[in-house]
Amino acid sequence: MGSYKEERGAIVHGKPKMMIIMKTCMACLCSFLVSIAGGLMLVWWEVEFHPTNTQLWMVPFGLIMFGTPVIVWFSIFLSDLCNSDSDSPGLSRHDNSVHDPER
Repeated sequence: MGSYKEERGAIVHGKPKMMIIMKTCMACLCSFLVSIAGGLMLVWWEVEFHPTNTQLWMVPFGLIMFGTPVIVWFSIFLSDLCNSDSDSPGLSRHDNSVHDPER
């Protein structure tokens, strides 16, 4: 049923572990570049347009580009912390059971 295979960590859910690591690294790099672009846009607005208060659209756009990747990665980090493998059986990440309200 499905393509779930696990052979000493080499394959996870039918995909090679290296592909998962590469996709994660690419997502991290892209979000870092978006954040850098937002910061550079804010610096550019500060240097060029702040004295005359023109091109004000650059400020919220730059803040969104600068802050969104930070918030997303922080929420992913917190989610991973809350769902990490621990001694309590209720917080296990590998529990594939369906929530049964009658239990």
